[in-house]
Amino acid sequence: MMRRSDFLKHVVVFLAVSCFCGCSQPLRTLIDAGNEQKAQGECVARQRTRFEALLRDIKRERLLPGLREERVLARYGDPVLREGRVFLYRDPVDFFGSPKVYLAFDEAGILSSIEVITNESE
Repeated sequence: MMRRSDFLKHVVVFLAVSCFCGCSQPLRTLIDAGNEQKAQGECVARQRTRFEALLRDIKRERLLPGLREERVLARYGDPVLREGRVFLYRDPVDFFGSPKVYLAFDEAGILSSIEVITNESE
């Protein structure tokens, strides 16, 4: 016959194991969500840095017509929107306060025009 103290030890162990096994999936989900949020934050930071570089290069006249599309994509990343041969770049989070940069490419994939629209000019 099992003593009462041994029985209680088995119950405590069983409950502890059950709790850890039952809680592991929600805990894993929370950890995954935290990792995903961190990755998203890093992605937004990268996009914002590239957009700031684009604005700076336009202001300093380092980005001029004649550049190949591949070079633009390598330097500034994918645009927020591609419509035909026109790329739209803007801040990845600030939808309304951000300047918008439209880059148009000709049939050969060469940058043909640059247009910057700020809130002041809209």
